Amino acid sequence: MPEFDECTDDDLVEAIDRLHDVVCAAQRRLLAAAAEYHRRLAWKQDGATSMGAWLAYRLGVSYRTGAEWARVGTKLMGLPALAEAFEEGALSFDQIAPLTRLASLETDEALTQEAIGWSAAQCAAAARHARSVSEEESADANAQRSLKWRWDFDARMLHLRGKLPDEAGATVAAALERIADAAKPDPLTGLFDSYEHRGADALVELASSYLGAQAAPDRASVVIVAEASAVAGEGGVITIDGGPPIGVEALWRQLCDARVEIVGPNGVGRAQRTPPAWLCRKIRRRDGGCRFPACERRRWGHVHHLQHWVRGGPTDMDNLVWLCPHHHRLVHEGGWRVEGDPGGTLIFVRPDGRKLVRDRAGPTAFG
Repeated sequence: MPEFDECTDDDLVEAIDRLHDVVCAAQRRLLAAAAEYHRRLAWKQDGATSMGAWLAYRLGVSYRTGAEWARVGTKLMGLPALAEAFEEGALSFDQIAPLTRLASLETDEALTQEAIGWSAAQCAAAARHARSVSEEESADANAQRSLKWRWDFDARMLHLRGKLPDEAGATVAAALERIADAAKPDPLTGLFDSYEHRGADALVELASSYLGAQAAPDRASVVIVAEASAVAGEGGVITIDGGPPIGVEALWRQLCDARVEIVGPNGVGRAQRTPPAWLCRKIRRRDGGCRFPACERRRWGHVHHLQHWVRGGPTDMDNLVWLCPHHHRLVHEGGWRVEGDPGGTLIFVRPDGRKLVRDRAGPTAFG
């Protein structure tokens, strides 16, 4: 900024310190207000699924950020020493956030004094250690099983993260190890891929074997959407449905034994109420997930008729939107209305008439 052009290095350091104090104080007040709003469950009035989702909609932050703000703000209501240190800038948000997982009212004062000398990484490590001990002592391992996955569209990678209890984990590890150990070396170089690469290939082989055993074509398919020009090698958009773009060579490899479906029309009109699979894919591709403002749910959704089928609404693209189960129930049983253009601006109207606006079809990384 121009006002810093003439500052000395020491002046800039002082300015950074003071501004950080201001940021911490303001964020502490923000979290306190969010915690009180959450305590009242007032976010339900706007159809949000959680306080985190409401903050994402209202402030434009990510759902992950909103959820963490809601959690930390709520915890700080019962941790006065940590809250004060945060408001005064003695501890940053990156230090406070993990400490709220570790502290209790009894340990609040002592932990705050000790943590002022810790880095953010040390705070996170202390919280992880305490949490793992607690889980081992009190939680049923089977109840902790989980698997999450997300697309990194920029890197064109699927990220997996999960955990399994001992017996299930041993089963998966044995299967992956057996497939990875059976991998052959490169026929030209005679060298093996790294074990990490072979492990990744083993997971893909397991998934492919399962999908190939399924009888229903739609269940056993990985859907690739390609423009006709791309198929002909003349350029065009090629994407995995729900995933990142792929190259033309990968498309041609899949076309060797793929089931090809040519999609032209934008619906089936009044011919049927339930959208066919190809139309559902077009709607999901257009909407990118649930169309409710700031809802980030992308899977297990429903196709919703803006003008209901029984009232003469067609099963066409311009009358259909993708909604997650929660927001679909709000529309049908919660008294909400959806107005506007599915291909552009949608307006979600609360039972009391207040409007929430979704500016356009959901963000999509499909080209």
